[in-house]
Amino acid sequence: MDAWADAHLRIDPPYVHIRESFQGQPLTLSAAIPDGASAVVELRGQAKELVLLRQGRRGGLWMSVGEVKIANCPSLYFLLTTEDLKLHADIEKQFGYDVIKNGLTFQGAIPQNGAASLFSELVKLKEHEGLFGVFPGALKKTESKNGQTWVRGQIFMPGNVSAGVYKASLFILNSGHVTEQRRVDLSVEMKGMPAILATLAHEHAILYGVLAVVIAVVTGFVMGFIFKGRGAH
Repeated sequence: MDAWADAHLRIDPPYVHIRESFQGQPLTLSAAIPDGASAVVELRGQAKELVLLRQGRRGGLWMSVGEVKIANCPSLYFLLTTEDLKLHADIEKQFGYDVIKNGLTFQGAIPQNGAASLFSELVKLKEHEGLFGVFPGALKKTESKNGQTWVRGQIFMPGNVSAGVYKASLFILNSGHVTEQRRVDLSVEMKGMPAILATLAHEHAILYGVLAVVIAVVTGFVMGFIFKGRGAH
C-alpha cells in the first residue's frame, strides 16, 4: 500500500449551524501524516466580489474617495502549519496571503501606490472581522503510531460567517515539496429563524420587507414604552 494512502483530514464538528444565538464556533482540525513529514491546512470560502469604500484625505479631511471592486476574494481564509514548517519564501509561493493576492483583480478608485496597499488594507479588515488568519505552528504533532503522526489544531468560525460550503485542504510536505493532498467540505447552514428569514429575503422579498418594517415599529414602540415607564419614576 502507498505510504501516503492513509493521509486524511477531519473537522470536528463536521458542520456549523447558524441559529438565533449563534456567536461563532470553534472547530478542531486533525490529520494523520507520515512520520517526519510536515503539514499545511487551508480553509477557504467561496470566491466573491467585494465592493468597498476607500477612504482618503481631501482638503485635510478624511472622507470617502470612491468605490473599489475586488473580484475573486475568498469569503474566508485560514492557514495553519505544523510547528516544524517555517513560512519561508518557497512555502509562501504556494500558500498564504500572497497566493490570494495573485488571484485578485481591483477596479475603481485605486490609490497611487496601487493594489498592494489595497490588499494590505483588505487583509487588516478581514483579520479584524475574524475571517482571515495565518497561523504558523498552530498544527501540533501528537501521538505517533504505525508510521503515522497525528497533528491537531483549532480555529474559530466567527459569528459573521456566511452560509455555504467551505473547502478544507490538507497538504503534506516533505523537504518543502507537496507530496500528497486531501480535501474535505465543511457545511455552514442556517437553521431555525435565520433560515426562515433568509428564505423570505430571497424568495418573498416584499413579505420580508413588510415583516422587517413591522418588527422595527414594534421594537421601537416597546423600547419607547420601557424608557417612558422608567422616566416616570
